[in-house]
Amino acid sequence: MSHSERVYNVVTAGLYVLARGLFPFQAGPDRSGQVLGVVRLGGHREEGETGWECASREAWEEASMRVNPVAPPATYWLDYGESDRLSPGPWEEDGIAPILVSRREDGSITPIYLATSTDSPVPAAETKALLLLRPEEIRRMVTTSITLRQYLEAGGQAVSKAELPLDFILQPFPHLRLLHVLLQMHPELARLAPPAKQV
Repeated sequence: MSHSERVYNVVTAGLYVLARGLFPFQAGPDRSGQVLGVVRLGGHREEGETGWECASREAWEEASMRVNPVAPPATYWLDYGESDRLSPGPWEEDGIAPILVSRREDGSITPIYLATSTDSPVPAAETKALLLLRPEEIRRMVTTSITLRQYLEAGGQAVSKAELPLDFILQPFPHLRLLHVLLQMHPELARLAPPAKQV
């Protein structure tokens, strides 16, 4: 049975949004309180939502952005706990395909969609700050250890509603690392075009 024929339980969903040429990611202290986690937009699915509906709602609740889905160049599957074993395979829900599907041992999944937005990202709800990342900043964050201060001094953009420790290391969470891999595989992701119609 192929991925597209199986029924999966979407537990959480997220998205990579290109907004005015930049990828917004949430930033804030992790559980240890010693680094700043850099996390994708997204969260838990509410009853009755599709994966896309969950992801687009979370983009609004976390970053005040209305988003439009973009068809990915491919859909890749990643088993939970793996860091880089991406396997291509189809999956979509209501005609919208994600670029990435993380699968847990219990069969539940987290789809990550591609989207664009013309809105300016603004931290909302519990979001402390948003980093607005260019591909080269994603690469630097994933391949070297940098602080928030170093990121800002190098011209990095952030929108914050809370004071963050400037000398904390920016810790890329898994979906940022995966976006780095996907940008290497598909450089065109840095130039996503919005669809012709609004969804």
